[in-house]
Amino acid sequence: MSALQQTCALEAVGDGVFERDLDRTWWGWNGQFGGYVLALALEACRGAVEDQSHRELSLSMNFLRRVQEGRFRAEVTVERSGRTITNLSFRMSVEGKLVASGIAMFGQARDSQEFQVAEIPDLEIPTSAPNRSPIPAPTMDRLDVWPVHGGGELLTGAEVTEGGGWMRLHDKGGADERFGFIAADGCVPVAYARFDKPQIGGSLDFTAYFREPFPVSITTEGEPIRIVLRSARAREGYVDEDAELWSADGRLLMQTRQTRYSEIVDVDALDAMGDMRLMPPSTG
Repeated sequence: MSALQQTCALEAVGDGVFERDLDRTWWGWNGQFGGYVLALALEACRGAVEDQSHRELSLSMNFLRRVQEGRFRAEVTVERSGRTITNLSFRMSVEGKLVASGIAMFGQARDSQEFQVAEIPDLEIPTSAPNRSPIPAPTMDRLDVWPVHGGGELLTGAEVTEGGGWMRLHDKGGADERFGFIAADGCVPVAYARFDKPQIGGSLDFTAYFREPFPVSITTEGEPIRIVLRSARAREGYVDEDAELWSADGRLLMQTRQTRYSEIVDVDALDAMGDMRLMPPSTG
């Protein structure tokens, strides 16, 4: 069992209530890595859905404060459970402090015509050794990363319009939609590649749309995911980021959108924080 599977396991302690102890296995900077917090939200919602023919379709979460170590609790309410759709809301806390809230939708597959017109990126899986991410977060040590489009550098001032790359769990196993959050949130953000002044920031909201179940080649065999990142605008300290997650055989698996805050800080202030040079994305 991979570290992700172990650390996403939740204990049901009541009707729609799930708990576990949080440590620093998936640590960002001064808090749990945002993608991991989202994975916990999905795990809790999965546990509350009774109809197993309903799979995740979307999940949207607001980060209310940094998620620290301690006793984690997720309270999930089934707002409606119909024949084809289940709607849920959830609230998450650590040591009694509310840290996040959101909604999710699960649904049954329907008989329908299908198409895919999204532009497929370059899907040649890299054969080189993975790179070390410049994001100063312990979580990144658990991932194999191959940046593309200059997505492996911070604060270059370059006018890049797209980022991302390839990513997989260093330890195989369990890389399903829960890992999709970490992949979407773990590449160097396009905005932070464009900026040329030191900044701190983090995620305020995050929405994911699950387009297709993750294939066995990714979940079990360890094939990397292709991530494509785009940002449209940074304005008044807030910046958007859209992500697409692709399988190597050209299937669009997941799309996400998030809003980050970003604030310029002086170099002396950053030096006072130790090794931090730029706060990693989505530490909550």
